[in-house]
Amino acid sequence: MVLAACQANPADPPAVDPASTTQTDAPVTQPPAKALREITVGVDPFTTNLNPHVVGNHDPVVAAIADLTLPSVFISGSQGKTLDSNFITDVKTDDDSAPTEVTYTLNPAAQWSDGTPITISDFQYLAEVISKEPTAAGKNVYSHIVSITDGDKAGQIVVHLDEPFTPWKDLFQHLLPSHIYRAEGQNFASMMQGNSAASAGAYAVKSVNEGRGIVELQRNDRYWGRQPAKTDVLRFTTVANNSMGAQMLRTEQIQAYRTRPSATTDLIFSQLDKIRTRTTAREVQLNVVLNQASSRMSNRQARQRVLDVLNRNIIGEIVEGSNSIKAPSWNVMPTGDGESESRTSSAGTTNSDDPLILAAPNDDQTAIIAARTAADQLNRAGVATVVRTAEPNNLFGTQLPKGEVDGVVTWQDSADSVSKYMDQFSCSAATSTDSSKDARDAKTTSASETNKPTSTAEAGDSGVASDDKTRPQGGNLGSICSTEIDSIIGKLTRGDESLNDAKEELNAAIARQSTVLPILPDSAAFAALDLLSGPSERLNSWPTDDDSGILISAPTWTLTAKPGQNANGDSNETASPSESTEATTATSTETSTEATTATSTEGEKKK
Repeated sequence: MVLAACQANPADPPAVDPASTTQTDAPVTQPPAKALREITVGVDPFTTNLNPHVVGNHDPVVAAIADLTLPSVFISGSQGKTLDSNFITDVKTDDDSAPTEVTYTLNPAAQWSDGTPITISDFQYLAEVISKEPTAAGKNVYSHIVSITDGDKAGQIVVHLDEPFTPWKDLFQHLLPSHIYRAEGQNFASMMQGNSAASAGAYAVKSVNEGRGIVELQRNDRYWGRQPAKTDVLRFTTVANNSMGAQMLRTEQIQAYRTRPSATTDLIFSQLDKIRTRTTAREVQLNVVLNQASSRMSNRQARQRVLDVLNRNIIGEIVEGSNSIKAPSWNVMPTGDGESESRTSSAGTTNSDDPLILAAPNDDQTAIIAARTAADQLNRAGVATVVRTAEPNNLFGTQLPKGEVDGVVTWQDSADSVSKYMDQFSCSAATSTDSSKDARDAKTTSASETNKPTSTAEAGDSGVASDDKTRPQGGNLGSICSTEIDSIIGKLTRGDESLNDAKEELNAAIARQSTVLPILPDSAAFAALDLLSGPSERLNSWPTDDDSGILISAPTWTLTAKPGQNANGDSNETASPSESTEATTATSTETSTEATTATSTEGEKKK
């Protein structure tokens, strides 16, 4: 077989100066520009379930990834909720404060990173999945949506609500790509475990390495917003502790470090040269939540007796490693009905063969330490208690709503808005009980009787929990059902009363449920090398978000010098970030797994 091809008739080659072809021994170096386009941020160990809508998933890294990769109609800022005009070009309502109909106009350029346009289907999918899924946060908020339809004009989406609805600006945060998740019928709780299928933000998730504790984001080349990311790669890498974080900052393996502050964090940071630091609060807090779906905790007196034993200050001090802790911003202490006795005697005793079960997510070491400390206090007071650690989806989706555990220690939003009160404390009218009536009718029950379910009451304040099908779920981890609370929240959602005016009454009603014990607030310490430039010269002026904190400004970050190189251009001698991270993460994970597994096994044996 003969192959033939056409070839252009080239001109004579240009003359070349022989001097220009002389070989040299100069090393080939990486272009400085590329080194300036990758930023690595050290962070605390984090979950690799990247779904921000899963109950209990308050991980700051997950929140940051959601803010950087998923679109939201309104975004949080120093001025409150502001419309993301990159995404939604116009919003019209039939009432600005409490609308029943909201019309959004989509930016026609808005698309997912795979090129698929963002459409009404993405809005419908998010509303449907959150309303139906037991592990979805915000169920009580999205349940007010009646329908989502096309508007009269191209790109218009009309949302119809069942009644005037004041927290409408909290809807449609972190939309998900329906053309992937709905089409494939993936399990909501686990569909974003270790991956994010598509992005519509400044960054896209490139890879997730759970074993090494690294998530790598890359600039979304299909991003349609006005301000694309200024760097090609944003890498989050797990740092085992503050001492390791300080060393990685010294050697510039990481250019920034975000951590939950300990007693020595500020002191460690103060010894470092050429860094700026800032501490910010998160509107998230660690709570002990007793589970009214459990027959043992369905009685209010029993719940108050347990909470009376717990010394939250000691729990907080042990968790923080400091005797100086702050109270959470939502700091409503359970009050009971005034019939509880003294602290140590009021809890009574429980059978060690049938102990109270206090749970914690197995990927949250802080919550586990708090749960173990609370269990120690209860055991010393004669209340047999074991700690059970569980996989979060199983804990929040099955064990809590089915009453398989008596309480949980976990992070929750600090209730500072109508939607957060709705998510954590409201219940459907069909399953509510009148707390004031139950308070009058409830009789004092001995500690031994609290282990025996009765059949007279429906749910909430006394008696046994109602059938699983009627229990509240979503963010209402305590399975609270009270017409008193629902009535107040109903006035807030309809705009009949403002949160400022009703907050005292609402908090008092929640306190009477004897279900939630606030422990401590969350905060973030952030250290940045001088070579990391952001949206403004002063670090304290960088914008923050309630959940992701200062990481929300990451698309504006740039490097002014190549990391790992001193002022003279000499390289710092150091191991690669991946090698260091892999070693420290493995050690941390091994220790954590060993401890939590032992506790979980103990709880299972004693149950």
